[in-house]
Amino acid sequence: MQRGFKILFAVLFVSIVFAMRADNCAICGQPITGKFYFMTDKETGQQVEVCSNCAQLPRCFICGLPVKDGIQLPDGRWLCARDAKTAVLDADEVRGIFADVHDDLDKMYARFTTFPTNIDVSAIDRVDVDSMFQITGNSFESPDVLGITQPITTNGVKRYRIALLTGQPVAELREVCAHELSHAWVGENVPEERHERLDRDAEEGFCEMMGYLLMDAEGEDSEKKRVMANAYTRGQVQLFVAAEQEYGFDEVLDWMQYGVEGRLEEGHLDEIRDVKMPASNFAAAYSARPIRAVQTETAPVTLKLQGIMWGSEPSAIINGRSFFAGDELTVPVGSAKVTIRCLKIEKNCVLIQDVDTVRQQELDMPTK
Repeated sequence: MQRGFKILFAVLFVSIVFAMRADNCAICGQPITGKFYFMTDKETGQQVEVCSNCAQLPRCFICGLPVKDGIQLPDGRWLCARDAKTAVLDADEVRGIFADVHDDLDKMYARFTTFPTNIDVSAIDRVDVDSMFQITGNSFESPDVLGITQPITTNGVKRYRIALLTGQPVAELREVCAHELSHAWVGENVPEERHERLDRDAEEGFCEMMGYLLMDAEGEDSEKKRVMANAYTRGQVQLFVAAEQEYGFDEVLDWMQYGVEGRLEEGHLDEIRDVKMPASNFAAAYSARPIRAVQTETAPVTLKLQGIMWGSEPSAIINGRSFFAGDELTVPVGSAKVTIRCLKIEKNCVLIQDVDTVRQQELDMPTK
């Protein structure tokens, strides 16, 4: 009897203490005494508690949390005080970031291809996006649009209009720039017959892969996670990233241009090598198109350091593959493949190790 009373007392005590516990609201900072909600910060992935009053506030365009102290953009979107500090709002800054991304991708993949320059870039807001999608009748997709690429032909001259949404954080905007620039690359490099057979999700997956690779080179792990978690490509981006890691960037470009299948399939990544190169007369028909000349070239016969990007976490390009210190990847060497580990990245050189032979080697930046 006494033991049962003690247990009952302990249960009541814990219940009273729990009922008296008052966590603070993540938005207003006041103790939560009544109903509350769990919400996820889309920027950090952290789940926070929000009181019922703050739950009624407008939501931040970037993090998705209620905004108590922040700003409202002219198009009606809200930004919390934290995210307003990193959001790109100026149109000239948007265009400058796009130009930087174009240069960075050209440097990263100079051995394989070049990216189009016949591009006009503009900054848009949510009102512009909604208007565009009301015209096209696709109102379902418009809330998630961060960038748009449109091919325009005038008097036989083809250009691309790329519109980028303001209010994005710098890292996200750079990823979107890489994505939209890759759409222009597809328009310039993928033959029309192939483009008709190419699944839309596959093209989007390829463009998202390009954004992922840029974020990988710049050490933006949160952006990499956002790209991989996005269901927009219906799983294609995950397959493209896996194919690039397994078979190399050059194989992915070949598949985009001359692949037999219209999309990548899980469990059949080896089909990335199933390509049908054009006959000579077909190639002549597309001689005016900037198809990358490296198609007929072989990989370097030795390991070569092709570039170093020096940021918060430096990365190096070795035989067309992007490495951070500690990465272990397979690279093409002539007609063979070699698995190497990047041990250290310096300003003008990298230290690598052959995984099979355990032999270490220092690669220097080429002198001009």
